[in-house]
Amino acid sequence: ANDVNKKVAHDIRGPLSGIIGISEIINEQGDDNKLDQVLDLVKLIHKSSKSILDLADEILTDENNVKKHDFNLLLFKEKLEKLYFPQSQNKNIEFTVSINQKYESISFSKNKLLQIVGNLISNAIKFTPASGKVQVNMDLIYNGGAHLQIIVIDTGIGLSKEDIEHILAGSKPSSSGTTGEIGYGFGLSMVTHLIAGINGELKISSETGMGSTFKIVLPIN
Repeated sequence: ANDVNKKVAHDIRGPLSGIIGISEIINEQGDDNKLDQVLDLVKLIHKSSKSILDLADEILTDENNVKKHDFNLLLFKEKLEKLYFPQSQNKNIEFTVSINQKYESISFSKNKLLQIVGNLISNAIKFTPASGKVQVNMDLIYNGGAHLQIIVIDTGIGLSKEDIEHILAGSKPSSSGTTGEIGYGFGLSMVTHLIAGINGELKISSETGMGSTFKIVLPIN
């Protein structure tokens, strides 16, 4: 139960900080706020809040109770945008999610997907300086079975070879983000274990100061 509590607390921290940041923007602007802009931000807060509840539900749902065909690329894209756009906007980071429209409606299970990809996006935003970019590309590939391919690319501070080895071994220590965001050394280790648990594959390419690319390939039923 304690591990589950840690997972929920960790995974909702990034999206929640994004919502808090947007509410602070509204508060700081005070009387300078324009009604239409405030309404747009309130809608964004509402959408992101609902997606945080979905994320918490996914973490708390027993694997045996996960519906097998309740997700697709289009839904996945929408969930990720709602969850992580506020966090990226707070840091003035350009955040985009692209999918292969040819396969956008093909269904698959969402088991652990929001946790895995969400942690990578949150981490990418955390370690990318203001005015940087975080890009997510998703596709279905059919090569000896159906697989979901997810690539997360950032223009952040990058990783050393030692960092990459630690991540792949599930033992990356905690570190702070580019604007002092707190790190708990939990997210990437959890991602590694979750991917292994569903027979997926993680590849990382990066150099210090040159950004990072995380590529995940997961079997889908």
